[in-house]
Amino acid sequence: MATSLVAVALIVVVAQLLGELAQRWQQPRVIGEIVGGIVLGPSLLGAVAPDLEAHLFTPEVRSQLDLLGQLGLVLFMFLIGLELNPKLLQGRIPLASRITSVGVLLPLGLGVCLAMGFEQWQPQLLPGDRALSGALFMGTAMAITAFPVLARILKERGLMNQPLGALAITAAALEDVVSWVLLAVVVAIARSSSWAGVLLPLVGTAAWSWLLLVGLRPLRRWLEHRYRQGHQLGPLLQTSLFGGALFSAAVTEWIGVHAIFGAFLWGLAMPRYEPLRRRLELRLEAVVLQLLLPLFFAISGLSTRIGSLNSGPLWTAALLVLVLAVLGKFLGAWAMARLSGIEPREAQALGWLMNTRGLTELVILNVGLGLGVISTELFTMGVLMALVTTVMTGPLLSRLGYGPTG
Repeated sequence: MATSLVAVALIVVVAQLLGELAQRWQQPRVIGEIVGGIVLGPSLLGAVAPDLEAHLFTPEVRSQLDLLGQLGLVLFMFLIGLELNPKLLQGRIPLASRITSVGVLLPLGLGVCLAMGFEQWQPQLLPGDRALSGALFMGTAMAITAFPVLARILKERGLMNQPLGALAITAAALEDVVSWVLLAVVVAIARSSSWAGVLLPLVGTAAWSWLLLVGLRPLRRWLEHRYRQGHQLGPLLQTSLFGGALFSAAVTEWIGVHAIFGAFLWGLAMPRYEPLRRRLELRLEAVVLQLLLPLFFAISGLSTRIGSLNSGPLWTAALLVLVLAVLGKFLGAWAMARLSGIEPREAQALGWLMNTRGLTELVILNVGLGLGVISTELFTMGVLMALVTTVMTGPLLSRLGYGPTG
């Protein structure tokens, strides 16, 4: 017990310190927190002081951290669903849909082709029994955009209420939903041995989605009405809402997709009344973002082994992952923006914004590692890609004249 508490304290302190450092370098805070997880894992602490790492992160401690990290991940996905405001889509659907379609299909196709190449060249990177699930997973990992990180970048640079920011956040919201649906399909394929087995979880998820998004409309209206009347929700009701996110996560896990989809759907099902939505977010953000999510980063860091990339072919594969990930997202968004009449500077900025992956990429990578469709080496390549594609966004936006405000 004492070792677990020390490990949690160390993780939280390191994550917060590096998060502050990242902000001072005009980077999203999540970059420092992800690096904190890597620092405490075998890539640094394990290499410098292996005995200390082994003592701090014993199998029992890792099991406890994994449970807490998964709890943080589920609640974080609830927050993502809560942040997706349908009002952002009003009036921007046609253009954002075109950008989303190419911005997802191009990197998806490149990822599938890359996975097929790995099957022939470096087959150990995709150890799963079914080549299709590995290829689709690779494509999905390439296609994702980090909606929460993107939103924070836009706010820091005063772009949220500008035409560029409005278009970027709309396209990112659509890409987020499409990517989670793709991931649900991939998880169903990876977990099933037949197409009938794939269909059943997807039908079950669709039914649960309908129940939450349509069947709960009376509850949403009642919650909003109650909040408008008294401007508060009792602790019991708030706890029930958070418990609902965990229950919904359990349902989708039982259906055979993944717990994160249930939490995400529960967030989407919550009322869109801004004061109420913000109250729910504030109740969770401190605990989730400052305590539980760093534990998820630590688990990711313990699975990230930069030292495992110990040969020229593996580093070449890592470079290919990065280059194709950047080209797929940037070229897809930029090309469609230009074809839609957006001026060159804004089209470039949109392309770099869509290339932001951050924490969302880590979520997908952990799902793939847990399913056994990617190896530790490919997981490490994906983590490095997530870091680089997020770090590069700020400087490139500044070069285009979209620097931080204040």
